[in-house]
Amino acid sequence: MKWKYFALLWSLLLSATLSGQDMITLKMCYDSAVGKYPLSRQFGLLTTSGELKKKNLGKNFLPKLMLNGQAHYQSDVTKIPVSDIPIPIDFPILDNDWYKISLDVSQTIYDGGTTSRLKDVEDVNLKIDKENIEIQLYALKERVTRIYFNILLLKEGKKTLILLKDNLIAKLSEVESGVANGVILASNADIINAEIIDVEQKISETEIGITALFKSLNELTGFNLTQETELVVPNPEININTFKNNRLEYSLMSLQQSKLTALKESVSTKRLPRLSAFGQAGYGRPGYDMLNDRFDDFYMIGLRLNWNIFDWNHTKNEKKILDIQNDIVTTNKEAFDKNLRVELQSRIAEVRKFEEMIKRDNEIIELRKKIVKAYSSQLDNGVITSTEYLMQANEEAKASLNLQTHKIRLIKAKLDYLAALGNL
Repeated sequence: MKWKYFALLWSLLLSATLSGQDMITLKMCYDSAVGKYPLSRQFGLLTTSGELKKKNLGKNFLPKLMLNGQAHYQSDVTKIPVSDIPIPIDFPILDNDWYKISLDVSQTIYDGGTTSRLKDVEDVNLKIDKENIEIQLYALKERVTRIYFNILLLKEGKKTLILLKDNLIAKLSEVESGVANGVILASNADIINAEIIDVEQKISETEIGITALFKSLNELTGFNLTQETELVVPNPEININTFKNNRLEYSLMSLQQSKLTALKESVSTKRLPRLSAFGQAGYGRPGYDMLNDRFDDFYMIGLRLNWNIFDWNHTKNEKKILDIQNDIVTTNKEAFDKNLRVELQSRIAEVRKFEEMIKRDNEIIELRKKIVKAYSSQLDNGVITSTEYLMQANEEAKASLNLQTHKIRLIKAKLDYLAALGNL
């Protein structure tokens, strides 16, 4: 639990220091988002609740005190049937109204290990509750990852658009010079101006999208990040040749099996003997002497043994039910494991796809650069129109955008692979 409190403290420190920060990492976003998420506070609450439950179970071995009182009137009382026998003894006649108050004490000496086994069940319950919280926090990390990479993709798109705009402005200057010298038609300058306006509109749309995503990221992390904040691109490493299922859902199913085992051990204690001490002290009429019709005090101490010798196979059937439930969880684990292996093949294919696309992107960019250079020269000499040049310039910008986009998507694909394995 110490690391949970450390994570919360760390997130608070990050929030205080990262306002207006120039650089942020995905790991920093994870830590802050988890630390600030309301569900994180449940770890401490669950621990306290679990300790109280076990403490209550421990009280099973403390003496139990019960104050009892009773007053009643009965239609008849016990009589000695000697009225017709001439015996010189005057037997008392009991009153019909009886009164009694007593303090009863019981102390468990041995409960067959039931309390100990129930404590084991509570320990596993606590782990299960915490694991459910961990699963939700893991989903939060995946959400942060999506927002983080969407920002990266939009930022790369914005860079490419700005580069295209700068190229268009530079080319516009050349075209306007040609127009002034009567070498190039004025309509060519108008076409480039229209394209610049269109690019500016796309840049504006991209900035709005980035701002919205930053607001979402700030809401989750508690940071105060802006568009000027640089998001460090992570460099995850994956090993597709090894398989180890670290998914929290898989771990949760193992904990459920541990609980079933603990419950089975608890059920086994039902057939064991119970030994307890008891005592009673009180005052009333009549006391233990039923022939004494006066108020009197009384007490009793002793030992009590309870042993369910035969329960008609009830305990045996309960164990069978728990074994069946355990087998069901085992099949769920096997199905989960198989589905994960299938999913990983898709994740690996995604990684390889983007690796191949990046290779092709680099080849395409080199070709596009040569084409644009040739078209630029032709436009300067009035051989082609601005529209023809812009088409090639846009294709080059698109190729560059594709390269950067595919690089980011490759990293995201690797993180998705790690997330599927439970290693995010």
